[in-house]
Amino acid sequence: MLGFSLLKNSFQFVEIENTNGKPVIKRFAKRPAAIPFTNESLINNAAHKTYKELIDEAIKQYELKGPVMVALDNQLAFVKKFLIDRELRRDQIEEFILWEYRQIFPDQSLKEYQFVYENISNEFFGDKDAVVSVVFRKDITQAVINLFENPQIELKHLDLDLFAALNGIKHIYKIDEKDFVVLADIRKDTLKLQFVRKGQFFDFYKIEFNSEDNEQSLASFESEETLSRLLNKEIRRKLLEYHLDEEKAVDSLYLFGEKASPDLADYMTISPSREVVLVEPFKMLELDPEISDLSTNVPLSSEYAISIGSALRSIPE
Repeated sequence: MLGFSLLKNSFQFVEIENTNGKPVIKRFAKRPAAIPFTNESLINNAAHKTYKELIDEAIKQYELKGPVMVALDNQLAFVKKFLIDRELRRDQIEEFILWEYRQIFPDQSLKEYQFVYENISNEFFGDKDAVVSVVFRKDITQAVINLFENPQIELKHLDLDLFAALNGIKHIYKIDEKDFVVLADIRKDTLKLQFVRKGQFFDFYKIEFNSEDNEQSLASFESEETLSRLLNKEIRRKLLEYHLDEEKAVDSLYLFGEKASPDLADYMTISPSREVVLVEPFKMLELDPEISDLSTNVPLSSEYAISIGSALRSIPE
């Protein structure tokens, strides 16, 4: 199975093969995006052509074939959690979600969007149920589908970076029995925190640095020490919001993304988490013998957590 990720500033893929019931990493690669992946650029003809050439070149160079799972940067979609009454039927849930989106999107443009949703375990929401819903613009979905039109591959599944990363970490680190964990996707100008309970999505929080409407600045990313302080502050703030004890309320904190590093993990020892883990899929999964020379010098693979999670969609946990 091929797992691709289209993140804001990079394109990556990982090929995983199910060998005797075990996932084996066959190949992997990443490329910078000459033009950042955004909603606007994906429907721009010139930019779309550039992306298509990049993907087709990778398919040809690495002789990629077969089914493909693609994870998109969540900036390309709208993600929202809703609390709902437990007695609602499926059609009533869908009507409720649609009503909520009418408050967000102009009614005349709502037909340009499509939404999907999934129930979240109700044990954490008192007398309510919860659903997490994702909204895509239809033209963006079609633009991504067009990018992967190639006779050598078959697009099977579109995902978001949030859920692909969660799938990979669940598969590799077996977090289903942990009460409360945090996944921290740390990029050059963005911090994404995903809160997970018993292996299920619970909440999501994102900070985009240096944006006009954010008091944070890129100075927070200048060193692992300042970044660790920011992470601790934001996690503690969300714990207070959830009415959880901020001292060691988190079972595990998983760090991944282009700014995740061993030094950052070391600085996070004073975090509200009992365990801090630098996500390294290449050390946790088996590597194909053809790349076995990596076994003694495995590259830092935290950046590949999302594409790994995409590829693992095809392999049972």
